[in-house]
This record gives sequence, C-alpha cells and structure tokens, in this order.
Amino acid sequence: MPIAPCPTYGVHRMVMQGSIVVKDDDTNATISNLSNYYRCTCGERVISEGMAHYNVPLRDYVTEGGIQGTTIISGKTNAFVERDLIYYTSQTSIDGYRFYSA
Repeated sequence: MPIAPCPTYGVHRMVMQGSIVVKDDDTNATISNLSNYYRCTCGERVISEGMAHYNVPLRDYVTEGGIQGTTIISGKTNAFVERDLIYYTSQTSIDGYRFYSA
C-alpha cells in the first residue's frame, strides 16, 4: 500500500527505470533478489524481484516507505532499504500501484 494516493493519477503508475543494486540499510549487505526499479511521475518508488510490467509476479518488493536512499556508484544506481519492510506477493500488482514498461 502506498504512503499516499498519487497526486497526479490517483493510482501510482510505476514505470520501469531499469536495474538497481539493493543493499540493507543497516548492514550494507547486498539483497540480490531485488533488482527491478520502478518510479511514478510523482516520485513514488518500488523495487521488486519480479517484473510486473511483463506480467511476472512481483514476489519480494519494497515500496517508498522502505527505501531509505539512493546513490550512484560507478554509474550504477544503488538503493538502501530497510530489510524488515520487504514484502511478498504472488500478484503482478499491489493496491495503489500499476506497473508499466518504459
């Protein structure tokens, strides 16, 4: 569930941004199963294991509330997330979000 409805569309339109390196915010350990980065026009972000825009279930995912920050290291985007805010679904969507290719 998003922190708030999308101010632009009501439901967040999450557009695939590409792959991302995800690290645990507390330990700096890489969380290798999370690698697909989506972003809405309003700035809301989701990082997932699956590729929902290809009709593949999201599986493990983290939403804006669990993403503590991002940085670019050697040209690659890195995200730092709270591991206890990683959720699981076998669906291709979650309430408040729809997923699209770029």
